[in-house]
Amino acid sequence: MIFKKISRYMALSSGDFAKIFKDFRVPSLPQVITRLLSLLHNPEASMEEVAALIELDPGLASQILKVVNSAFVGLPQPIKSLKQAASVLGLKKIESLAVSFGVLQVVKDPGAEGFDLSAFWTDSLLRALFARELAREMTLDQEETFLSALLQDVALPVLLTEWFDVYQRAYEGWRKRNEPLSRCEREILSWDHAQAGAWLARSWTLSDTIVCAIGLHVATPEEIEQLPFKVPVFSLVALSAQVPSVLEAQPRIEGLLRFAASFDFPRASIEEAARRARDIFLETASSFGLKVKAPLDLPQLMAEA
Repeated sequence: MIFKKISRYMALSSGDFAKIFKDFRVPSLPQVITRLLSLLHNPEASMEEVAALIELDPGLASQILKVVNSAFVGLPQPIKSLKQAASVLGLKKIESLAVSFGVLQVVKDPGAEGFDLSAFWTDSLLRALFARELAREMTLDQEETFLSALLQDVALPVLLTEWFDVYQRAYEGWRKRNEPLSRCEREILSWDHAQAGAWLARSWTLSDTIVCAIGLHVATPEEIEQLPFKVPVFSLVALSAQVPSVLEAQPRIEGLLRFAASFDFPRASIEEAARRARDIFLETASSFGLKVKAPLDLPQLMAEA
């Protein structure tokens, strides 16, 4: 398994996570999503079975069709049925959309001081669209890239909701210091939100690639290059993590550009992915039912840099 191989070379699973998180309540995905994941992991699953299961949840069915017919997918003709959607998109894209909707339902606003849920989803969606569009430019796996990037920081609101008594010191310490969150977490807790996010993803039975991409999104280019094998999704998600937050008073893009140069990502591809992500952001957010803020203008920030 990818996770086992990665854990030998990285601190992705440092310590005994079963003991570290034994008192951490992992929010359960909606039952229909859990059943859908089980069905999709069955190699004999049919399009008819998948469509029939999704139709049991009218809200999920409606949202999937809404996204399918949006700029996020960009089909030339509208899709009118779930069976048709599954046939055109493929099971992997359906799985990505279903998991996205499931997570959006279970992640709640923790109400912690300084945490802005709309800003959180603004940052997460922009980074996910940027990573996905870059994967498209480079003909890499778009679905695992999008879902990994969307969920890279999902542990933060969950920790603030379900484990605030343990996580509070690291969170409040980070708010007082001009340092990366993961550095403060490791100093105070010995683990970080990337590792906690990987634990969540494993609990939700997501793929090893997604689990590891979430766990490695705070890694440096040098750490990723030291891995014994190359998984492009890891680099794309770690790159997307360098996109500044919409809450930053003076967002700077130099870190993103330096990171991209370390992986030899073509500047033209970076700029095109940023432009496309900006152009489809608001429609995609609406299709997913997300309340968001105006996103950063990545192309403009790159031009200024």
